[in-house]
Amino acid sequence: MSFFAFPKRPLWAGCVLALGISISSPTLAEDKYEAYPVDMKPMDKYPELHAEWKANKTKYADEAMPEPVLKRQLEIIESISAKEPAWVDGLWMVADSAFQLGASYTSEKDLPFARSVFVRGQKSAERCIEKKADHPICALFLGAMLGKIASIDGIFSSLKKAKQVEKLWLSVVNSKYNYRFAESSSLQGSARYALGMFYRLVPDFFLMKWLFDVKGDISKSVQYHKDAIAVDPPNPCNKIMLAASLLCSAKGDTTSGAGQEGLKHLRDARQMAAKSMVSRACQNDTARLEKEPGKACGYETARQQETSEDEFKKQQQANAH
Repeated sequence: MSFFAFPKRPLWAGCVLALGISISSPTLAEDKYEAYPVDMKPMDKYPELHAEWKANKTKYADEAMPEPVLKRQLEIIESISAKEPAWVDGLWMVADSAFQLGASYTSEKDLPFARSVFVRGQKSAERCIEKKADHPICALFLGAMLGKIASIDGIFSSLKKAKQVEKLWLSVVNSKYNYRFAESSSLQGSARYALGMFYRLVPDFFLMKWLFDVKGDISKSVQYHKDAIAVDPPNPCNKIMLAASLLCSAKGDTTSGAGQEGLKHLRDARQMAAKSMVSRACQNDTARLEKEPGKACGYETARQQETSEDEFKKQQQANAH
């Protein structure tokens, strides 16, 4: 999912959906949740498009979907959604496809196009929320779209959106619903994964809370990542992000209990099968994090993030001028 290569990458924008999402029958991840009743019936009205869409999902279930296919998937679901304006679930499916396509771009020159794709996803997720304010899947994807757009626009913009994103993802965690997108990713698991990254990458000093009403919390980060793995099966991305939070909590001390646990998760991640482009990127980063555990607090697959209070104050002074 990491496709940003420009200065001042926002702290929290890569937080969500590092698992390659694909649609499958809803199942319960935990008994305490109800399966969200996703309505797929409108797709049956368009058998040729539906068959093509499903065939692409099946063909690339265990490997990265190429860019032309990602574009086609977005075209298909946007086309059906436009013809079915009352179909609420089609709106988050558009956002899902937009996220997957936009996140596939790795070059800075492609960022303007990537942003336009994320805006398409944002508008779709917002329409979904307008139709059904408590739709948990749309809340998940709206947070993801806002994060991605903010990450392109710059750090100050991202911090202004951070509280809204936090609220969206917390609303998912507090929902009574779950929905399994694929064998290795679910609504509840994805929201916890996202919040785990959010609370690690957002700085935890007072000025952050005072200015933006958000604050990092490494203990929350560790717990959310552990909860994510309890909901969804382990994979390279949720393993490496848990490792990063543990190493961050240990301040990079690999001889401590948390540090040793973090290293174990890195080794586990390295040995797992990487079934998507995003998982592969996570897996490739295990050596980088193992080599420099002291940088775990600002670790992200795209690039190292600055989380110090001094740097934050410098950036705020620069923005004031």
